[in-house]
Amino acid sequence: MDSREGWWAVLGGLLTLTITAGTGLFLIPVLIDPITEETGWSFSDVSIGTMFWGLTAAFLSPVLGAMIDRFGARRMMIFGCALNFLTTFLLGRVTELWQFYVVLALAAIGTMSNTFIPVAAVVARWFITHRGIATGIAMLGLGIGGGTFPMAAGQLLDTYTWREIYTYLAFGYLIALVPTFMWVRNPDPEIEKAYADVHEGGYDPQFDLNFSSALKTRSFWGISLGDMLTGMIFNVFTIFLVVYLTRDLDSRSTATGVYSLFLICQAAGTMVFGPLADRYSIRGLLVCCYFFPAVGTCFLIPGNSTALAYAFAITAGLAAGGRSAVFPVGLIYAFGETHMASIFGLSTTLFMLGNAFGAPIASAIYAATDSTRYVYLFCAAVLVVSAMLVSLTRPERTIPATGSHDD
Repeated sequence: MDSREGWWAVLGGLLTLTITAGTGLFLIPVLIDPITEETGWSFSDVSIGTMFWGLTAAFLSPVLGAMIDRFGARRMMIFGCALNFLTTFLLGRVTELWQFYVVLALAAIGTMSNTFIPVAAVVARWFITHRGIATGIAMLGLGIGGGTFPMAAGQLLDTYTWREIYTYLAFGYLIALVPTFMWVRNPDPEIEKAYADVHEGGYDPQFDLNFSSALKTRSFWGISLGDMLTGMIFNVFTIFLVVYLTRDLDSRSTATGVYSLFLICQAAGTMVFGPLADRYSIRGLLVCCYFFPAVGTCFLIPGNSTALAYAFAITAGLAAGGRSAVFPVGLIYAFGETHMASIFGLSTTLFMLGNAFGAPIASAIYAATDSTRYVYLFCAAVLVVSAMLVSLTRPERTIPATGSHDD
C-alpha cells in the first residue's frame, strides 16, 4: 500500500490506458471526414454509430464494473484488449452502415473493460495517502493517448486510408497486453487490510457503501447526473470539435491542432489536479473541474478567433483532465473503496447515456440553426448545470468517531 509495487501498478495502468484510450476513444473525430467521403454516409449516420457505442457502454458498464470487482482488473483488461483488437481490425473492413454500428457496439464493451474503470479501481486498492496523485498519473494515459493518437492518425491520412489506419492500430491492443500482464494487479488482501487498519486511526471497509446503498444517496445522483451532462458535452467535443472549428476557422490543420492541444491539456490537468486531491476539498475540486469547461466553451462563441479557440483548449482541457483524476477519488470520498468498480460502473452508465445523445443533439441544433454558436451556448449552459450537481457530493460513509476525517 502506497509502496513500490503500487507504483508499478500505476505505470501499468498508465501505459495500457495510453494505448487503449488513444485508439478506442479519440480517433473518430479525425477520421470522420474520410469515412463519410468514401462511404457516402452522412455526419448524422456516423453520430448514430457513436450513439450505439455510448448506449452499449452505458447499459453494460454496471455489469463490467461488478465483474472487475469480482474477477480483478487485470483479467478484465486482458479481455478488453483482445476484444478491441478484433473490433478495431474489423472497423477497417466494414462496408455497410449496420456493420459499422454492430462493430462500434462491440468495441464499447472492450473499451469499458480496459480503460478508466479498471485502472481507477486497481489504483484505489493500492493507495490511500497518495491516492489522488497516483490516480492522476494513471489517468494521464487518457491525455497522452488522446493527444498523440489523433495527431498521428491525422498525419497518416496523408499516406494511408482510414481503413488502413484502423487495421494498423488494431495491433496496438496486443502491445497493451504487455504492461497489463506485467504490472496491473490488486494488492494482497491481507496486506491491504493490515495497512488500512493503521491508516488514519483505523479505516474499516465495513462502513463502505455497497451498490444498492449508494443509489439511495444524494451524493451518487449529484455526482453521477453532473457527470452525465458533462459526458454529453464531451461527446460533442470528441465527435464534432474538429468539424465545427474547421468551419469556424476555415482551416482543418488549425482545428486539428486545437483538438490535439485540448487533449494534451487533459493530460496536464490530471497531473495538476491529482496532487491537489490529496490536499484540498474534493467537493471544491469537483466543482472547479466541471465549471471551467463552461468558461472555456464561452471562448468559442465568437466563432472566428484562433486565439480564443486555443484558449478554450487550454481552459477546458486542463479542467477535463482534472475531472479524470478527481472523479474516481470523489467516488471513494463519498462511498469508500470496497465496491468502487461497481459504483463507478453504474455512474458510467449515466455518463455514457449522456455521451450517447450528445452528438445527435448537437447535430440537430446545428442543422436547425446552421450556426456553431448555438451549439456552443447549449454546451456552456449544460456544463454550468453539471457543476451545480456535483457540488452535492459529500461523505456518505458512517465512520466511527475515532476514525472520522473530513475532506
